[in-house]
Amino acid sequence: MKFQSIAAVILGLLGSGCSTLVSKVFPLDDLPAPSGPHAVGTQFFEWVDAAREEPFTEDPSDKRRLSGQIWYPAEMTEDPLRQPYLDYPEQRLDMISYQSGLPRFMVAHMQRVQTNSMLNAPLLQQAQKRPLVLFSHGLSGMKNQNTIQAELLASHGITVISVDHAYDAYLTIFADGTVADYRSSDTENRTGDAFWAFRLPQLKTRVADLVFVLDEIARRSGETGSLWANIATDDVGVFGHSFGGATALMLAAQDDRVARSMALDGWMVPVPPEVIAAGTPKPFYYLGQAAWDDLINYKKLDKFLNASPQGKKQLEAGTKHFDYSDAPQFSNLAKRFGLSGEVSRPALRALINDAVMSFFINDVSRAQAGEANLDQ
Repeated sequence: MKFQSIAAVILGLLGSGCSTLVSKVFPLDDLPAPSGPHAVGTQFFEWVDAAREEPFTEDPSDKRRLSGQIWYPAEMTEDPLRQPYLDYPEQRLDMISYQSGLPRFMVAHMQRVQTNSMLNAPLLQQAQKRPLVLFSHGLSGMKNQNTIQAELLASHGITVISVDHAYDAYLTIFADGTVADYRSSDTENRTGDAFWAFRLPQLKTRVADLVFVLDEIARRSGETGSLWANIATDDVGVFGHSFGGATALMLAAQDDRVARSMALDGWMVPVPPEVIAAGTPKPFYYLGQAAWDDLINYKKLDKFLNASPQGKKQLEAGTKHFDYSDAPQFSNLAKRFGLSGEVSRPALRALINDAVMSFFINDVSRAQAGEANLDQ
């Protein structure tokens, strides 16, 4: 019997509704523990940018609204409440099923996947403000799609903040029950002026989201005892996946508070030609798959790097686009279903984590040590 026929029989049996059987045949793993010395806390927040109209809706009274998550070094508690990977799982599972192409019953037990983050844990106190790294998800992604790297950085003393770019995220769910659905799909405006008219406003909206986050942290920094009072916003890092990689690059180009940017298999096509030609004097790191179907992506990347003295490119054979998110880390079956490339889960995780650690922790430490030596 062919594999496809066997799979069809198995799916038919599993579809009968036995969730225990599904979780045994298609197991999903909790996130691996981060390597740092600190426990990790996490909290959720919602902010409204009253200065911006919501570009994705037609109501002029709608203001840009963001749902965000923060990860930070925390005090260990006696009975920590670990945050599940999915918030509002019942609402998210349908979209996860649609995106993965898998039946809902096969992904329903994803709601039991646990992170290493303790919900609302007390902040680990220190005299200096904590450095900050921002994250930007890809098109139809979500704010926590790279939780592994967020927890890694937080366990080493860095605060990480990510927001759902509303209507660019696959589903944004607000505390009052309202949602922002995904409205950024495009099958028509793929070339020429139509492409720029469609994508550039989205890119600018995403960048403005992160600028607003930095502004809002600074505004709230006087709130004694709050998380925001313990965050430094004068030497910020930013990284992103796919469209989030373009967002990270653009934020660094536009905001002096941002010192370095990183793209995980970044989508360079929507970056404006003048930005590509100008490059950046700031450290920039591109980590991604060996080749894109769209050859323009790496042509633009190479042109950008040629004008960026501190730019770096690392392309990895055997990886796919979603390998640069948490997606393949839940199960080895991600490869069976074509969602992941040839590189093993541990090797893939080490590849991305080592790059993130090197860029946002080790390089910064070396730079600070060099500045200290110059002062002596």
